This record gives sequence, structure tokens and C-alpha cells, in this order.
Amino acid sequence: MTNPPRDPDNLSDDQDLFQQEVGDVKRISHNQAFVKQSRTAQTKLPAQDENDSKVESGEVLRFLRSGIQATVLQKLRRGQFPVEATLDLHGLTIAEANDELYRFVQHSQNLGRQAVRVVHGKGHGSKGQEPVLKAKINQWLREFPVVLAFCSSGPRDGGTGAVDVLLRK
Repeated sequence: MTNPPRDPDNLSDDQDLFQQEVGDVKRISHNQAFVKQSRTAQTKLPAQDENDSKVESGEVLRFLRSGIQATVLQKLRRGQFPVEATLDLHGLTIAEANDELYRFVQHSQNLGRQAVRVVHGKGHGSKGQEPVLKAKINQWLREFPVVLAFCSSGPRDGGTGAVDVLLRK
């Protein structure tokens, strides 16, 4: 069936067509409660350019993939997932760190590891004392579909210079 050409400026035609297609719609009653998504579960980020992705040295990193319960991030923050491997990126360039992180995450997931740690440093050795790798790790980990959550490590495990990462099983 071929649709007749429509005037894109005439929205009322679109609304009329929509009403014709859906017809009489009735609300279905159900006994399920509406659950408001917590702010920590929101993962959609605005488009970032190099200036927007700046991360402070002492800033705590947190990420929880959409659809994952907030209690998972709390357990990760409390250290309730044992860290099974650690990657130290100190002294690497951005390109080297990117390659190492990709290999580490893929290898860890292939081995069935659930929680790993990535040490990126606090930026004290960087030009301008800024945490260049920290900002990149914050960005890159969000791009891995197998990363369910991550947060800055506890003070004894690197603090804001490392992140604990939870991987999909």
C-alpha cells in the first residue's frame, strides 16, 4: 500500500492519521507499582567534547548502567565484590592506556571475572597536575557494554586514583 504524499508542515494531517491508526485505546489496569528510577541509575550523558569531560583529581567517579539496581553500585562501593585482577595504567600515554584497558576488560570478561580494578592515578605526575587518564577512563568504561558499574576505589585501594569495575558475567 502506497501512502499519499503529505505536506510536512501540516501537523494536523499527521495527528488525524495517528488517531485513525490507533483508534479507541483504553488503559489496561494492572497491579504493578511504578518505580521511580534513582538519579544514580541514570546513565545517559550529554554529548561531550574535550572541555566537558574534565575530571578533578579528588573527584569520586560513579557509573551505573541503565537497568541495573542501585544496590549493585552500593555493594561495589563497599567492596562486596572481590577484585579479581588489577590493571595499573601509571605512566602510559592516552593511546597506550586505551589499548591496555580494552585488552584488560576483554580478557577479564573472557575469564569470567566479575570485579576488576583499574588504577589510573590522580594526575600528580601529569603536566598541569591534572588527571588526564582519570577523565579518559571515566569516558571509556562507559562505552563498554560489558561494564555494568564502576566507582572510585576505597581509600586503602587507591581512592580517587583507581576505579573498581563490575563486569557482566
